[in-house]
Amino acid sequence: MENFSRRELIKFALGLPLLSAPAYAHINNKVRIVLPEKPFEYFVKKGKEKGGRVLIIGGIHGNEIGAYKAADILADLEVKKGTLIVVPRSNFTSVIADVRGYNGDMNRKFKHISKKDPDYKFVENLKQLILTFRPDVVLSLHDGYGFHILNPNRWGQCIVIDEIQYKNFPLFKIAKFVSQNANKKITKRKYKIPVYNTQTFSSDKHKEQRKALTGWCLKNNIPAFCLEASKQLPSVKEKIKTHFYMLEEFFKIYNIEIEPGFSYVLKNIKNYLKIKNPVITAKINGKIININKKQILKIHRGAEFKIHSMQGGRGIYTVPDDINLNLESFYIRKYLTFHVKNDYKKLFDFAVKVI
Repeated sequence: MENFSRRELIKFALGLPLLSAPAYAHINNKVRIVLPEKPFEYFVKKGKEKGGRVLIIGGIHGNEIGAYKAADILADLEVKKGTLIVVPRSNFTSVIADVRGYNGDMNRKFKHISKKDPDYKFVENLKQLILTFRPDVVLSLHDGYGFHILNPNRWGQCIVIDEIQYKNFPLFKIAKFVSQNANKKITKRKYKIPVYNTQTFSSDKHKEQRKALTGWCLKNNIPAFCLEASKQLPSVKEKIKTHFYMLEEFFKIYNIEIEPGFSYVLKNIKNYLKIKNPVITAKINGKIININKKQILKIHRGAEFKIHSMQGGRGIYTVPDDINLNLESFYIRKYLTFHVKNDYKKLFDFAVKVI
């Protein structure tokens, strides 16, 4: 029979469940891995001067790098006029997996989502944020395929509206103003930004958009636009530039001023994209250690390995290899490799070996 400690006997006396000897031995033969909760981060930047209220959302689709990087840069800027609410990585699991939707397309879950869906808390957090702040406009940032001006069936490089007019929101008029002024900064024809009307509610051609974020916002009397750069632009920098060209014009309409301004940020974009060397610490049975590149940590069976802290940027996360990314606690029997990532980019690996 197991020699239970006084602490375990107290648990028993309190009516808390104890593991049977076979179950205890089964777990004691492995190492428990504990990862941090996936973050849902938003930033409220309020200027000293009164202005509009704009909410910017990036990362609904995790492989649209220009979109969430553009939002991430805005989260680090100051606001002189108005209020800016920024959610850089609204779907963090998909961002670190570098896929459109790790649990399916999150942008089809705003009309209805099951409580059992792993995306549930992220979708509901986003909805609650929007309803709490009730911004003047929601801008959802994306990177779509192709160039809409060359192929109207492609979503890249355009401003997407759900209708010409929805209730008292002149969606086309606003998008046209943004399009015309943003295009003055773009020389190549195929990079130009037209307006794409999906006729979400007046036609069945794109009825899936009724389940999307912008459709949900409109139904809740909040105007919303989808801003699309192209995945086929030659670099992340070019995708961010496209988003900034559009955002600058929206900011003029909704009376938002940032500091430094868009022109300065665009000239110095490389500085905003620099990745710091991450500092990762872990706890092994409560003892804190530093994690080093290519390190193999030998851990005794029955121990707990917990990621304690991850510093170096908002996109830093420790991703276990070939493990369901929705899991934040699990057991391993032999060996597991971890990838330390900054969003889509792998920085280094380390491993845990059970002994």
